[in-house]
Amino acid sequence: MEAMKIATDKFDSILARSYLKSEYGEEQVADKILRHLIHDELDEQEHRFIEENHLYEWLFPYFYTQEERQVLEQFALLTHERKTVIYGAGAVARLLLNCGFYGKIEGVMAAGQAGTLFCGKPFMSENQVLQAGVSQIVVAARVTNYQIITERISDFCEKNGILLRGLNGRNLIQWYAGKTVKFNPKGRMYFGMNAERLREEINRHDVISFDVFDTLVMRKVLRPADIFYLVGQQAKGLDISASSFADRRIYAEHHNVYEGNIFGIYRMLQDVLQLTDQQRDRLLELEIEMERQMLILREEIADIFRYAVSQGKTVYLISDMYLPEPVLGKLLSGLGIIGYEKLMVSCDFQCGKAFGLAHIYSKMVMGRKCLHIGDNENADGTAFVKEGINSFIIRSAFSLSKMSNLRNLTEYAYSKDEQNALGLLFSKILNSPFALNKGKGMIQVRTYKEWGYQFLGMYVVAYFDWLCREIKKNKLAGMLFPTRDGYLFYKLYCWYRKNVDGSLPEAVYFKTSRKICYVASLTTEENIDFFLGYDDVYSPEELLMKRFLLEKEEIGLFREGMDSREYIMMHKEIIFRRSAVIREKYLLYMRGLGLREGAEYGLFDSYCRGTVQYLLEQFIPYTLCGLYLGKIHNTRKLGKIKSFYRDRGNYLRLDDVNEKRTLLEYCFSSPETNIIGMDLDGNFIYAKEYRTKRDIEHMLEIQKGAEDFFMEYHGSFPAEEDGFSSDLPNAVINAMDQAELVEKCSDMGDIRSIDDMTNIGYAVWEC
Repeated sequence: MEAMKIATDKFDSILARSYLKSEYGEEQVADKILRHLIHDELDEQEHRFIEENHLYEWLFPYFYTQEERQVLEQFALLTHERKTVIYGAGAVARLLLNCGFYGKIEGVMAAGQAGTLFCGKPFMSENQVLQAGVSQIVVAARVTNYQIITERISDFCEKNGILLRGLNGRNLIQWYAGKTVKFNPKGRMYFGMNAERLREEINRHDVISFDVFDTLVMRKVLRPADIFYLVGQQAKGLDISASSFADRRIYAEHHNVYEGNIFGIYRMLQDVLQLTDQQRDRLLELEIEMERQMLILREEIADIFRYAVSQGKTVYLISDMYLPEPVLGKLLSGLGIIGYEKLMVSCDFQCGKAFGLAHIYSKMVMGRKCLHIGDNENADGTAFVKEGINSFIIRSAFSLSKMSNLRNLTEYAYSKDEQNALGLLFSKILNSPFALNKGKGMIQVRTYKEWGYQFLGMYVVAYFDWLCREIKKNKLAGMLFPTRDGYLFYKLYCWYRKNVDGSLPEAVYFKTSRKICYVASLTTEENIDFFLGYDDVYSPEELLMKRFLLEKEEIGLFREGMDSREYIMMHKEIIFRRSAVIREKYLLYMRGLGLREGAEYGLFDSYCRGTVQYLLEQFIPYTLCGLYLGKIHNTRKLGKIKSFYRDRGNYLRLDDVNEKRTLLEYCFSSPETNIIGMDLDGNFIYAKEYRTKRDIEHMLEIQKGAEDFFMEYHGSFPAEEDGFSSDLPNAVINAMDQAELVEKCSDMGDIRSIDDMTNIGYAVWEC
């Protein structure tokens, strides 16, 4: 405080000698002038006054809000060595220009403003931006405006190589890539294909051949070489990391001097890693087993394969692969791929499809009308057409992702865990090569279970990865999952502890709510005022009964002239006595759960300000470590709180998860109603159910989808050290806006919820 006093005294001295004193007059005190200089649109003379005295270095920082300070710090990082224009003419743009960046900002862009001035800087047209040699445009606006601004100028930025960023640091063109779908004429033609057209083509031909990988079957990983990494994770007794093993495995394949199949590759790998014969054979077996675990059918093409067999067509399988026919054939038969004439594998013929195998095949089927089905334009298309064989090209899941509103997701899959999770997601939603055709590049979601799998599964897996690490790091005695937001996560935690990691502490499904915590913590008038801080639809008498749980006969008469607070405080002694009884009964319930005095427990919550934890900490005999999905920007001051998703306010927010927190709270809720209090016998009192039977059924279907993804992921992949950042789950959540909700899922916009404190209803999808 003394430093601030010295700074303001210095400013008073400068002010007394400046033109501003006469400009504003004696009645304008220094702090008003300061607020003006920081926040308002200034003229050139005022900017010169700020710059000459460097006010932003020694004075302004005392008057910034926390968010303003963060904005300025972030912008300093963004403008390092880049010629910058800002887009926007609001409060944050004024802040940047007034508080130290006037000389670093070339100009300002805003819709329809070119040719005028803003805070002394020119509003620039696109041509002026190019002429000035600008390499970066930073959107100086609220995060909620980012998308519309990106849509407005993204083509200009992409065409001219200008980086478009938000104040939060995001590359906005990359981030919003999923909001629109752009594709070339070939893409448009492909969206006209479907399974029925492929069957018609099969009907017109005598011999049908199928490519194998990414056509008839696919892997659950993002890229084929990820299999090698998974093998490396399970390689015991080798002093080598999984990533190094994968690199050596790739090297061995590319530099193999032995037989041209997996056996030769592993002989080469034996030389590279100095393996014993036993180690070599064990690793080879591991890779084949990993292929078996990761392989799944592309169901629609498998159906078409079975259709071709059932129609009496002669069916061949042709693959560019290092697994010889006996090995690959066994893997395929395990998936039900049987009844074909012959499996032709490149390693058995010592040539790939484009380098002789298609020719060998054409000689075998000469004189017959043949159709080849595959995913590679060259190996499955051109190579066969040259041999007089018709081809039908379908798209792999990875290729489809690049044609869809999911095309930016791979940019956020940094770690192996994230890449595996994304591979699993693509293997489900892009399993069909025609998955995008009806939506013309947009994902269509038909059921609530599909919706939960596609958009919430990744979110749940990523949070859980972080949660388990935090529980162990903080050495917590247990984990509390409160009703109702913890309903799904409690189930998943128990499953994970039983099936994946038994070293985690036990979990408790903890009955609580904001209402019961408020009622149990009332000991002062200040507590009551805190409780009254919510907007309310209740009359004063209803407040006493519904909020403070008083009986009708305990309530006094509301006299004319009284305000609501005065009337409530007239009952404060009764309120405090009732609170003391409820508090005692509530603590008795907690002791019955086995919660130990003095121990530290983790507390789950979804997106919140920490109200439940704050109130519990007023009276419980143990400590809490909040481990939230996310915390809202103005979170209450708590002893210990962490969150996977951190809300950084209106200008620096990084994710779309926060914007959809109301929807997600609905998705993660429980089928039971909310706890609104406790009676004098220690029984919980529950609210009336406001949701329809349909709403609850949809919610449980969504949860089943998320649960399926969670269990499939952990049943397929071991945990890695790198884990998850919040970027990939956020990008998946971001993509939900452009999914087309059809069939059973089309009524999502009708689902409504209600705030348990204010009794105000809302549509969950709109919030």
